[in-house]
Amino acid sequence: MAAVVAAVVGVLTADVPPDLAGFAQAADLLLRGRFAEVYATPWNQAGPAQLLISRVLEFGVGEHGMAWPVAALWGAALVTGVMWLCGRFHPGDLRREAVAALLALLWVAVPMPWYGHPPEILVPVLWAYGIVCQRRGRDVAAAGLLALGIAIAPWAILGVPCLLAGSGPIRALRAGLLAVALGVACYLPFVLTGQFAMFAIKWRVGVGTFASLLGIEQIGWWMRPLQAAIVAGGVALVAWRLRRSPVAVTAVPLAAALLRVTTDPVTHGYYWFPVAIASLLFVAVNGRWVIAAALGFVALLSESSWWPLWGGAACLVLLLVAVGVLRFTARPSLDPVG
Repeated sequence: MAAVVAAVVGVLTADVPPDLAGFAQAADLLLRGRFAEVYATPWNQAGPAQLLISRVLEFGVGEHGMAWPVAALWGAALVTGVMWLCGRFHPGDLRREAVAALLALLWVAVPMPWYGHPPEILVPVLWAYGIVCQRRGRDVAAAGLLALGIAIAPWAILGVPCLLAGSGPIRALRAGLLAVALGVACYLPFVLTGQFAMFAIKWRVGVGTFASLLGIEQIGWWMRPLQAAIVAGGVALVAWRLRRSPVAVTAVPLAAALLRVTTDPVTHGYYWFPVAIASLLFVAVNGRWVIAAALGFVALLSESSWWPLWGGAACLVLLLVAVGVLRFTARPSLDPVG
């Protein structure tokens, strides 16, 4: 029943994602080997993998939005998948399933992912599975997963310190450097053409951001390294503190996604979509879930409030409370090394 409701809501709220057509056109240039034209204008800030996924999604665009089977499948899959995770890790916990399904359904109604860049919702999942691979000793696989995230969107590099949750610092550093090298290599064919204009973009600073409180009205890529240092440092700290805990698999990607939106000088509602996916995983997988669910609903409200700084800060506080106070149950599939 929940899947049917989600499918209907998905159809009613689906639209053509912004930038999808432009990304699909860039993918056509890529596939025809016209690398010099793919990033010839600063507008294109998507990774090569996102361009290719957008090309596939473009096939499903109808006259009035996404084709209804695609939209219905997305809504049903998200809600059903979240309920399945709840049943997989906490069988018989019907209250958890109901709350998680409601949260997922509300995100479908936002609508996620049509109000943004759909491929970017994969990034926190890649971070989470990267931690799992790192804990299982599959460092190359972990690096490959994080590199795929960077190939989807450059901001995914912020999650590289997540690997500290899966191993000691030396292994994490090696895997992290490999992930960055592989991710950056995806952009090299375009950089070497001499027509790579990604770094020339200027963003208008959004209301309610930290940058706006400082009186900054416009920023460029010059501010991104500062933001990256803050976010990566915070992620590394959280990952290191949780390196022995099974909660790290979902808590660290959620912390990374939250730190990104909290520190970003630009406000787009879809920046919260990776937070949505990470928070749903957090609610479904971990032990006691009331605070985790509260965090998820605060994130949902923050997406529509246009106050990312305060909304993100509130979510981070709730995450710290959830991790520091609640007792989480270890699961072999998430914490294979105990």
